[in-house]
Amino acid sequence: MGKAITISREHGCGGIELGKALAESLGYEYIDKSIVVGLAEKMKTSGEDGGYLSLFKFINKFTGESTATNIVSQSKDLAYVNSEKYRAGLHGLMNDLADRGNVVIVGRGGQFILRNRADVVHVRVVAPLEYKKKFLASKASIPLQEAETIIKAKEEERRKYHEKMFNGSNTDPTLYHIIINIALVTRPIAVEMI
Repeated sequence: MGKAITISREHGCGGIELGKALAESLGYEYIDKSIVVGLAEKMKTSGEDGGYLSLFKFINKFTGESTATNIVSQSKDLAYVNSEKYRAGLHGLMNDLADRGNVVIVGRGGQFILRNRADVVHVRVVAPLEYKKKFLASKASIPLQEAETIIKAKEEERRKYHEKMFNGSNTDPTLYHIIINIALVTRPIAVEMI
């Protein structure tokens, strides 16, 4: 098993839930983009030097405080993707997390950034559209048609993100050690497979 595991997922597959279950099963730390959002909130509301502030200091080491603040305050906007400083910060952060080990990283292009590391396992979670629609509709209490619209929009957003950030496609199967169709297995079985 690698020191770190990255999970890339199609929207509506339950990749976040799988990542959390995997991290809990292994006793690993769970990391996703909400950590960055939480960091932004903590920076605005607290002067305590907690884990989020340490993460900010790490990003700051690579980018400078104003860029780090900008990165976390724009976490829902793709405008930051064009910043070379952001890219350098993200690469540094991902490699630092992998060096620390015992971490499951969901999203943020870990499969691209850490692709040449032998100590990192890359997982892709996929499912048919009907499965994803039902999963998202149930989770968000929305109609199936609305779920489909959201899924398609999110997938397009991710496609653009990976193309801009990494000049590649997150759907490229050669980036992954394992691809799991979550519609064919239960979450506990998927955790065991990884």
